Amino acid sequence: MNCSQVYELISEAVDRRLSGKVRQEFETHISICGQCQAEFTSEEMIKSLIQHRIPRAKMPAEVYSAVVEALAHERQSEKRSWFTAFFGQPIFNPAVALILILTIAVGMYSVVKKPLAPKLPNEKNIISQSIKNYAAVMAGSIKPKIMSHAADDVKDYLKKDVSFDISVAPTNGCDWCGGTLSEFDGVKLAHVVYKFGGEQNLLYVSQTDLDEAMKGEKIGLPTDAKDALEKTGWYFQDKPGKYNLVMWEQKHTLCTAVSKMDRQKMIAFLTDTGE
Repeated sequence: MNCSQVYELISEAVDRRLSGKVRQEFETHISICGQCQAEFTSEEMIKSLIQHRIPRAKMPAEVYSAVVEALAHERQSEKRSWFTAFFGQPIFNPAVALILILTIAVGMYSVVKKPLAPKLPNEKNIISQSIKNYAAVMAGSIKPKIMSHAADDVKDYLKKDVSFDISVAPTNGCDWCGGTLSEFDGVKLAHVVYKFGGEQNLLYVSQTDLDEAMKGEKIGLPTDAKDALEKTGWYFQDKPGKYNLVMWEQKHTLCTAVSKMDRQKMIAFLTDTGE
């Protein structure tokens, strides 16, 4: 199952209407495709917000009766066109208006729903690369060039070779922090690692120029992440049991943190200015 097929099934998946082989292929795809998983999560959140924020009102008895009557009348008038059945009555019918409004609303949603954006190549996708780098840090194949108990030591080492602001949280509560630099297609990237307790308890943060990330010419972000950053300055992605991802803007720098730590603990630690 490819991304286009998954995108067409997202609404049914959110409503729990997939089953059998189709459901299995859908779940397999979104478990390995960050962009489709983010789209699915986004629609789930929208549905949840609608259910919890829009109050439900009981339909008035007269409206309910009118709807039932209208539907019964429709079944008995098979020879008439749907247009005549809806508009042939000379008196305004609230049930007809309700059905018409719902029909128009569904049609408008289908028209305005954004088409599937071209998939961002993984090597340019900051989110995909941050998750990959976190796995490499955990495996020991990416190691910091500098390690220190003082955040300023790491910050001073990294900021000499980049044009954007470097963010290194105070080391209160962690064993040490470390840093290294890399480059992709001419774009500078900074990498900061924090170690807490055991060897496997690590927090990885990638940092790069915010303008470069938002332009998307050399490196970039999936549409949902870019939209969230533009609206709120934050973006989140969770894979229970695997990682939590937190992305945020800090001045002119885009920071992407990945760890198995609780999301709120990550945010509290990373946004601590030490003041």
